[in-house]
Amino acid sequence: MLKAWGIAILCAIAFPAGAATPIPAGKWSFVFTDAKGHADRPMRVYTYRPRACDSTCPLQFVMSGVKRNAAEYRDYWELLADRYRIIIIAPEFAQRHWPRAAGYNLGDVERQDDREKWAFSAIEHLFDEVRDGQTDYRIFGHSAGAQFIQRMMLFRPDHRAAAAVAANPGWYTMPEWRSDRKAEPFPYSLVGARVGEKELRRALERRFVLMLGEKDDDPDDENLNKSDGARKQGATRVERGENFFKAVTATASELGVKLAWELVEIPQTAHDGAAMSRYAADLLYGKKSWRCRSRAFAASLSPRCPRISTSRPRRCRFSSTPSRARSTSSSTSFAGTRSTSSTFPWRSSRASTWSTWR
Repeated sequence: MLKAWGIAILCAIAFPAGAATPIPAGKWSFVFTDAKGHADRPMRVYTYRPRACDSTCPLQFVMSGVKRNAAEYRDYWELLADRYRIIIIAPEFAQRHWPRAAGYNLGDVERQDDREKWAFSAIEHLFDEVRDGQTDYRIFGHSAGAQFIQRMMLFRPDHRAAAAVAANPGWYTMPEWRSDRKAEPFPYSLVGARVGEKELRRALERRFVLMLGEKDDDPDDENLNKSDGARKQGATRVERGENFFKAVTATASELGVKLAWELVEIPQTAHDGAAMSRYAADLLYGKKSWRCRSRAFAASLSPRCPRISTSRPRRCRFSSTPSRARSTSSSTSFAGTRSTSSTFPWRSSRASTWSTWR
C-alpha cells in the first residue's frame, strides 16, 4: 500500500497535471463557470495561443474597457503574443452579470460580503482553471479595465500577478483609509471600504505600472466621470493619474513602504486601447527595451518618449528610443482636496450613468 502511494506521488511530480481547461493553439473561446465564486454567472473567455507556444507559455490576462469587448482586446494582443510567445486570456465581464461600473470597475465589492465573489477574485479562479504549471501571470487593462486592475491591487493584494499594467483609467480609489483626513469615501478612497491600511501596505509592494497617454487630456470626454469626487482628482485622465501617483508616492513614504509602482507616460497617444496594449507588451516582455541611464544623461534626451517615475525616479530608454523620466514624488497630501460626502453614487438615482464612466 505504501509502495503504491509512493509511486503515485513520484508520478505526480514527474508528470504534473495539466490545466483544467487547456488553451488550444489559435483563437478560441470557452465559457468559464466559477465554482469558487459566482457559479451562477457564466463567463465567456476569449483566448489566443501562438502556434509556437505550448500550454506552459506565460499567461497574459487582458481586461477590456467600458464596452466589455473582450474579443476585440484579445485581438489587440494577437501579434504581440506571437512576438513574445505568450498566451492571451481575455475574460468578458458581461453587463448582465456585472452591471455598471459598480459591478466591473469597482469589482462588485460593495454588494458581496464574500471576497471570493468579488470580480477581482474571478481572475484568480480563472487562472487556476487555465494554468498548466504556471505559478503567476501578468495582467493588463485599459480604461474601465484599468480601473478594475487599480482596485484589484488594493482589494486583492494577495493576487498572483507578477506584474500589472493599468492604462488610462478615468478615475481612482485614492490610497487613503483614515476618516480623519477628510477624504472622499469609497469608491473615491479607501475610507469606508472593505480593506484598509494592511492591504494598502501589501499592495504598494507589488509591481504595478500606471500608464497614461499624454494626449488623453480631454476634460469634456463624454465617457469621463464628472462626479464631484472624480473632479477633485483632476480635470482629465492625465491630470487624475498624475495626482493619484503623487498621493501613492506620499503614502508609501509615510508608511515606510518600498514602493514598487511606476508611472509611465506615453507620448502622442490618447485613449487608444490598441496602442497602449503595444506599449504595455513591450514594457512587460521586451527585456532589452528598457535601459536605465544616469540623470545627467536623461536630462539631454528627447521629451517625445515615455517618461517613467517611481518613488526613486529612474531614467530609462524605451524600445530603443531615448526617454526622459519625470518625478511625480510629492510630500503634499491629497486628502486636503476631498469632501466628506458619504453617499455611494451607484446607490443613487444617477446609478445608470456609471455604465459610461471609464
